[in-house]
Amino acid sequence: MRLNFETVTVSKISHKYALAKFHLLDLALKGSNDPISDFIKKFKKDIYFKNIVADIYKVKKLKSKPHSMIVKKLGMACSYPGTFNSSIHSIINSTNYKSAILKTIKAGGCNCSRANFIGAYFAALKGVNTIPKSWIKKTAPAKKILEQE
Repeated sequence: MRLNFETVTVSKISHKYALAKFHLLDLALKGSNDPISDFIKKFKKDIYFKNIVADIYKVKKLKSKPHSMIVKKLGMACSYPGTFNSSIHSIINSTNYKSAILKTIKAGGCNCSRANFIGAYFAALKGVNTIPKSWIKKTAPAKKILEQE
């Protein structure tokens, strides 16, 4: 699996966060009700994910703060760890795909990478039907992709 990520990116930090995202999506697809908490349980003693687990704990402590403010604090660029941590903040403060994506877009900055992961997370967790139909209708590539299911 790491070889696949290494083909896409050369940075060690990018490898680490790509693997963390993969594990979160995998947990969601396998039926976890709370992939973030399950990720922490699974990897809290894993030295490779030590910093990521610590960052998730920090983000959880910021849960009550407005998302836009937290994104500004963590960094609005698409670099790690800010983009990952901001994504986690949006996820833990949202109940569905639409609210998480809108929150992410409104926070500004380079929100494409955040929205990409957040959308994948909620689709994995709750199924593709969580994606608003009106959004799919407005996006020709999305219609084609979903027709192939």
